[in-house]
Amino acid sequence: MGPIRFIFPAFVFAMWVICGIGIANGQWTGIHWLLLGVAHLGCAIIFVNFVQVFSYGYGLSMVLANGAVMAWQPAPAVLLIGGLGVLYGLRLTWFVYTRDRTQGYSATRTKGDRANAGVPLPLRLFMWVSCGWLMAFLAMPAWVVGSVPGMTPGVVAGGALMLTGLLLEALADAQKQAGKAANPGSFVATGLYARLRHPNYLGEIIFQAGLVVAAIAGGMGGWAIAAGIAGPLYIVILMYYAAKDQDRQQGERYGHDTAYQTWRQKTHSLLPGL
Repeated sequence: MGPIRFIFPAFVFAMWVICGIGIANGQWTGIHWLLLGVAHLGCAIIFVNFVQVFSYGYGLSMVLANGAVMAWQPAPAVLLIGGLGVLYGLRLTWFVYTRDRTQGYSATRTKGDRANAGVPLPLRLFMWVSCGWLMAFLAMPAWVVGSVPGMTPGVVAGGALMLTGLLLEALADAQKQAGKAANPGSFVATGLYARLRHPNYLGEIIFQAGLVVAAIAGGMGGWAIAAGIAGPLYIVILMYYAAKDQDRQQGERYGHDTAYQTWRQKTHSLLPGL
């Protein structure tokens, strides 16, 4: 997806820098190594299917990493942010499982299987390491808010955004899945999709924005805030470019359809002006 091929390694490198600074100043501790371990465990599916690291790997890592933080420090703020992270991972894993078994997704599944067969081991190893670091940092906000005594308004606001994004993404995914089941060869233009072309991506952005708000509200010092926002910021950027790429693919597939042209003109990609 264009610039993402450069932005992703830049963010991973930034996470390594944050780790190095944390080790140097004594702030990178056992919980962070645990996060890395369980995140890489969740991403190990890449050795079975390369494509699924971005779906099952993402969901499983969110469950394992946020669950590890909650077990490490079951403070109220951690249970709120980490619990929503676990709920997100469970929802994503179940959605991918049900979607992959639908008739309308069979062509995409076949395409993914062909792509997986051609991925060499060195690339799998590189992406396993890189994705494992990203998934670990996506659970960092749950660790960051552990320093908050009780529930602060900022952490609650972050949790509210996360819940809003999670519900929006779940509804958008359900509507798209139902639309594709009814008409596999067409685009979905009903429900949330009547006004927004990518409400599922918008839900993801809102969820990640909640993680950023929580990390900023709970961060004790610049290092903790940097550790808490690095992963979510990357996902926000990824979703922006994913929406642009999806618009391009839909244009190539349905651009000749006058109904698609009409729908495209009256809808917004994510939000008005975005």
